[in-house]
Amino acid sequence: MESNAYLVISDRVCVIDPGINPQRVLNHISDYHIGIDLLINTHHHYDHVGANSGVLKSGKIESCCHILDAKALETGDDRYQLASNLGGSPVKHKVSRKLNDCDIIDLGKIRLEVLHTPGHTPGSICLYEPESKALFSGDTVFADGIGRVDFPGGSAEEMGESLRRLADFASKRGVKKLCSGHGGIGSGDDIVGACESFF
Repeated sequence: MESNAYLVISDRVCVIDPGINPQRVLNHISDYHIGIDLLINTHHHYDHVGANSGVLKSGKIESCCHILDAKALETGDDRYQLASNLGGSPVKHKVSRKLNDCDIIDLGKIRLEVLHTPGHTPGSICLYEPESKALFSGDTVFADGIGRVDFPGGSAEEMGESLRRLADFASKRGVKKLCSGHGGIGSGDDIVGACESFF
């Protein structure tokens, strides 16, 4: 599905949105001689969570997503995961840590700040790493646009509010790297541009 997966390597290691094929993530465990401690989903759509079960089976891994999207994962609700739309079967597993806005995910030397950015899904989140000023934006905003709002649980009004928040955040805190769920790496300017285009 051409979705991006990210490994954040610190004292603890997390994978953000492993995609559909767990092997593409698990291969890096061997390549880098690391283990995975946390799996974080930016939202509950299948192209980002399809590999969850396979990755979680590989070790003692904490599964994390926003509290509003956790239910779709814990119940295997395909109305929200959209697995059948993408030729797959919905995943079903326990979410061990349900995230909220402003939570901190402590990986040791690296800490990720949780920003609740609904619109694409009710529980869509972005993750901000303040040292590198990297924002992992899931499908909220891309280098060349924004995520769809016409899927179940999507909301154009909430997306607008999230884009305003992110544009303000990028202005105040700085975003050097926009690491989105699809496409190439962008910058804070892309967030501001997406917000201006939306309105």
